[in-house]
Amino acid sequence: MQVMVTGSAGKIGREAVRALKAAGHRVVGLDLKGGTIDGVRTVKVDCADFGQVMGAFSGVDTMAKPDAIVHLAGIPMPGLASDADIFQVNTLSTYNVFSACARLDIHRVIWASSETVLGLPFTTPPAYLPLDEDAPDLPNWSYSLSKHLGETMADQFVRWHPAMAIASLRFSNVFDAADYAARDAIEARPEARKLNLWAYVDARDCGEACRLAVEAPLSGHQRMIIAAANSVVSVPSGELAARYFPGTPIRDGFDGNVSFLSSARAGELIGYHPNYNWRGR
Repeated sequence: MQVMVTGSAGKIGREAVRALKAAGHRVVGLDLKGGTIDGVRTVKVDCADFGQVMGAFSGVDTMAKPDAIVHLAGIPMPGLASDADIFQVNTLSTYNVFSACARLDIHRVIWASSETVLGLPFTTPPAYLPLDEDAPDLPNWSYSLSKHLGETMADQFVRWHPAMAIASLRFSNVFDAADYAARDAIEARPEARKLNLWAYVDARDCGEACRLAVEAPLSGHQRMIIAAANSVVSVPSGELAARYFPGTPIRDGFDGNVSFLSSARAGELIGYHPNYNWRGR
């Protein structure tokens, strides 16, 4: 397949490009930075500009209109810009990508949603543990609101254009080598990671999830949590839940230091099974 990856220079973007290329797909990156990643060309594109998105998706150099878009561009976390800028950039870029795909008959879109839609920083306890996609959306920041609205837009785009399939990948906190190197500080103060339920995911697993979603026989709009299999600390998850969220209902399988976020749906829909974690990275 021919695949374009927006935000290809980012943490997830680099790994998505590598995973797609390794699987034999023809890949072009789209990013504000331009350049190359592992020999894959990155074209300079601002996804907040609809004209630039339409131009790129219509074809770049020898790549004609792509078969699929992996949309990872945007401001990747709260605190990197003002609330208004985060909301504007993320919401507008996602709309532009969905709209351009609909107009150009690009039927497959995989995009970066976020664990934050589930209720971070969890000042209100989770409805149950481990959380899955059936839990209510409770966005508490402009960042998480932008992701929630992106998913809402996806619902409507697949309704307007039934041939489209959109996968909203709710990535957990993305770890690379630098993040693993800082994990001891998290272990020493586990209370500091209560805000995202001690969840994380390796960037390489994120890239693989993007590849799997490109290749899977999806239809409609599918929401999927993408997380590591375990929590980021060695404290048993049941102990953390009892300490910080007493009285929260616990579902089956919450043993050891299993993740507070279930990726079971991603396993069922696209065959996602995380391969990396802090214990044996």
